[in-house]
Amino acid sequence: MKRLSLMVVMLLGVGHRELPAQWNLARSESGDTRLHVSMALDPAVITSVGVGRTTSLFGSTAQFGLEVGVVAGDADLRDYRVRLGGELQVMQRGAFRVAASAAFMTRGTSNTVFRAINFGSDFGVTAGVYHHGWSVAGEVGFDKAIITHLKHTQAYRDQYYEDAKDGWYLNNGGTARLGVRMGSHIGSAELLLRAGIMRTQGGETLTAPGYLTLGVGFGW
Repeated sequence: MKRLSLMVVMLLGVGHRELPAQWNLARSESGDTRLHVSMALDPAVITSVGVGRTTSLFGSTAQFGLEVGVVAGDADLRDYRVRLGGELQVMQRGAFRVAASAAFMTRGTSNTVFRAINFGSDFGVTAGVYHHGWSVAGEVGFDKAIITHLKHTQAYRDQYYEDAKDGWYLNNGGTARLGVRMGSHIGSAELLLRAGIMRTQGGETLTAPGYLTLGVGFGW
């Protein structure tokens, strides 16, 4: 069961963080809206589109966003993720800013062995220098698969294990991340690069030991 749980974690793409609502905090004002598109290796190749809204919360800048992502290409895995989250700026000293983030995610995958849908959460902290035209920050976070519903295919039952049990499973694992994000502007477009390393909560490496995201956003 431990090996199956690790497989579920990897196939669900627990590392799929993509781009949260936060981009350049120095350019964000209450009432701003941003649309973004991104492509990432995290750990699969995933394409995402999302929208974020900036507001004020507890006297600080807050951003809330919705993002939908699917695995790129015609692979056997039919993998998707819907993410609803927000970030709050918790400290500012000149150009240096710190923000905390939280998100709720629904993820699913389907292959020749099983179909799975997972509900999870992601918490993170970003700290760095944000200027109007560019930004550089470090990030750390943890993505947790809280509960997963697993249903084995009939082909798997016929060929491998007839008594495989379907149902809900708790504590399917998670991934920790440590990385950097850099942003700049070209005209009205905002560009973002994220890269770093990630490990499962047990310390194992994933198919891709790191993550890499390229994104472009437009605000109004």
